[in-house]
Amino acid sequence: MNEMTRRDFVTKVGLGLTALSSIGVTDTAKASLQAREHWHVSAEEALAWHRVKDSHGGPTLTGSESWKNFVGFLEGQLASYGCVDFIRNRWNFDRWVTSEWPDSSHWTLTLNGQSVPVASYGANSGSTANEGVTAELVIYEPGKPLSAYTDKIVVFQPVVTPEQLKALDWDYEYASPAVGYPDPQRLPTQLHQSQAMPMFAQITQFPRVVPQLIEAKACGCLFVVDAGAEQAAGLYTFPVPPLHTLPSLYLDRKAGAAVIVAAATGERATLRLISRVETAEAWQSIAFLPGRHYGTPADEVIQLTTHTDGPSISQDNGALGILGVVKYFSHLPQGQRERSLMVFLDCRHYMPGDEQAFANQDWFALHPEARKNVVGLIHMEHLGQIGFYEDGYRLVPIGQTEPFSLWATDHQTMIDTAIRVVKETPLPGACVRDVDRPGVHGRSQGPWFGLGGVARQLGIPAFGIMGLLGAYWSSASRLNRLDAVLFAQQVAAFVRLTAALMQADLGTLRSKPVEGKEALKLVRPEH
Repeated sequence: MNEMTRRDFVTKVGLGLTALSSIGVTDTAKASLQAREHWHVSAEEALAWHRVKDSHGGPTLTGSESWKNFVGFLEGQLASYGCVDFIRNRWNFDRWVTSEWPDSSHWTLTLNGQSVPVASYGANSGSTANEGVTAELVIYEPGKPLSAYTDKIVVFQPVVTPEQLKALDWDYEYASPAVGYPDPQRLPTQLHQSQAMPMFAQITQFPRVVPQLIEAKACGCLFVVDAGAEQAAGLYTFPVPPLHTLPSLYLDRKAGAAVIVAAATGERATLRLISRVETAEAWQSIAFLPGRHYGTPADEVIQLTTHTDGPSISQDNGALGILGVVKYFSHLPQGQRERSLMVFLDCRHYMPGDEQAFANQDWFALHPEARKNVVGLIHMEHLGQIGFYEDGYRLVPIGQTEPFSLWATDHQTMIDTAIRVVKETPLPGACVRDVDRPGVHGRSQGPWFGLGGVARQLGIPAFGIMGLLGAYWSSASRLNRLDAVLFAQQVAAFVRLTAALMQADLGTLRSKPVEGKEALKLVRPEH
């Protein structure tokens, strides 16, 4: 797919003067922030940035050479755009390593002397001896005594009900129309259902069963995904479990069907997973693009936040989105930047046990005073995504942009600003959401996933963006699944939204802080 065929469709983007007016920005400030096309990241430049992310042939998982290369590139580019006072908040951790897709040499399954295709490995799931572990197959059944799984290889299939999918059909404040992909003027005549929500409903079930099977002293687990080989290839476990001792593999529906038949008659199989644990270094990267009051008590800070680690080209490329925002504002003289920009790149999302396991290492946990000047927040994750559906066992582009969430904190002016920017860009496939109230159809607007949800706990104004990740939970989703034009459009819209936070009276845009279990539920929903 050549995303550059969409170049002519991109509308020249400004800074959304109507939206800026809505939050009280002066005419002088608006004049200084008038759009200049060459300040924005282009689709060509975005593609080049993503080539760097993809250049080491594997996922950017924290501590890996691919991740180090990606973060090094980000830090170098930020420095070239005038960022200063770089901080690497470092610590060491135990990193679990096996072969990465498409190299499946370290994760195999044998049934009746025949090799069974394996889609991926279960992350952080221990190791077997080189010859593997051979045991009787048994199907997981809810409520079954745990003793039934002792010394067995357990076959687990997630159950996805219409009720579950309905609960994931979140409401919104405004949804912009989609455009065609790769031709924006040509929408598909038949719109297929995206894989995004069915995959999300499945994958979040797998880690739940692991603690039960460890307690049962099972000797292995086979996760059967209701997906074809292309969709299941390279699938990564999420939420990411801590290091554990239940060797696990993922199978697509075809391979899984054969294993389920074998399990029904108590046949034996050999599961092989070769891995190692090594000491690796992690770090959060922090830097500042100075505003006119930088270094003084009068300085106010807009935090730009995202993750740097993930298995695919899009999970997570939010740091490249932030790079595009910083690039734009680096062209303004420091005296015209009303507030400073703090770039905060977190590395904990795909580490063993994810953020909660490393809460004490977080920069803000170690330095709570660092938040005192933070008055607003921009959150970007999972950009430039293409919608896919399954045609038999093949994964095929739907033919239009994949819808994504664009969150605003709970203040009507913030919501109005987000909607105006989406309309003026124009930004296709954006679902503007306020998770603290019902949407236009009276239903829940869902959770605010990712790092941006912390703004609700702090009560500060924030905008966030995140794609749905249908095909992007997998290390098989590489550069050929990137929509660089959509990426550039999303970044341009967030330049406008950042400009809004740079100039507005943010004290008037604060919302009531969300505390306790409600904050945890919406910032980090239970899976």
